[in-house]
Amino acid sequence: MSEHHAGEPIPAGQGPKAWDELTIRFDSGIDLTRIKQLLATARERGGQSQESVCTLNLVAIYFTAAQYERARDALEHAGRLHPCRLVVLVADPTVDTESITARVSAVRSAGTISMERVVLTATGRAVRHLESAMLGLLLPELPMVVVWGGRPQGDLLQRAVESADRIIIDSGARDPGYLAETAYLVAHGAPIGDLAWARIFSWQALAADCLDMPNLREHRANIKRARVTCAGAVGAEGLLLAGWMVACINRIRIDVRAEGEAAYDDEAVTAGTSRGAAPIGLGQVARLEFEAPPALFTLRRAKGILVAEVKGDDDGYVVHRVRLPPEEPGRLLALELKLLAGQDELYADSVQAAAKLLAASKT
Repeated sequence: MSEHHAGEPIPAGQGPKAWDELTIRFDSGIDLTRIKQLLATARERGGQSQESVCTLNLVAIYFTAAQYERARDALEHAGRLHPCRLVVLVADPTVDTESITARVSAVRSAGTISMERVVLTATGRAVRHLESAMLGLLLPELPMVVVWGGRPQGDLLQRAVESADRIIIDSGARDPGYLAETAYLVAHGAPIGDLAWARIFSWQALAADCLDMPNLREHRANIKRARVTCAGAVGAEGLLLAGWMVACINRIRIDVRAEGEAAYDDEAVTAGTSRGAAPIGLGQVARLEFEAPPALFTLRRAKGILVAEVKGDDDGYVVHRVRLPPEEPGRLLALELKLLAGQDELYADSVQAAAKLLAASKT
């Protein structure tokens, strides 16, 4: 076993981005007592009277170091909005060398410990120790939310389903074919949240707002057909949006198609600390149309704006615009963390419908 301490003490009140990281490496096995001692040391470095706020255990599971690095900012930001003990497991069995490295730190905001962070990276056969190590590091009597960075399948995911209060995946980062596995898990009670679902909240809200306008309410019971267009390729988000409409509207006819290519908005370029709306990625929703004869509703993305247009209504042409929220790291994850246990029933119905649409498109 080798040990290395890195970082300087963080004064109380220093911004939450500061790091005070302690590192320890185990060549074989893992010593949870040593990790807990390092965590206590990290807490004490900010002063003896450090108040700690913790609302949940947030466990993030990845299968390469690169996966974790891409997700790190989102985990950090979401973890500070929802004070937690963050336990990250990075399992890479493809590396021959057997070792486990633990990186431990405490994140402070205004003198309060808002997040305790433990990152366990295992290589080779040492990955078999990660599950038991994770269980030993959880804070008792607090909900456990698992952020799953792999495909929605496998024994480890099944064990997470059995023990976690909530599991958060990102269908938009996977081939849409995996929606079938997700639908199966949800149908059997898995408490899954999906970042792809969170990405279409703005589309759902704008469609609902249009149909709730006093002069357009008459069309709600007459919606017959809908079409979702994705950028470049059909993606999970387009299928989920279509599934949402099927779940909400009886006997609607709907199709999902791809047109054009992914676009990168000028507004998405970061200027200082401000951020624009997210660019339209491959497979993400570019347009939603639905018909309620004689009215035609069209929702489309125009850079950082969602534009809704209604033609054929007795009162004439209607336009409604909303600005998309800025793309901040962890915003979608923080939204999903608001529900700490159980299922989102509307998502459950929508993912089932999405999986059926996908299967029908292949026949």
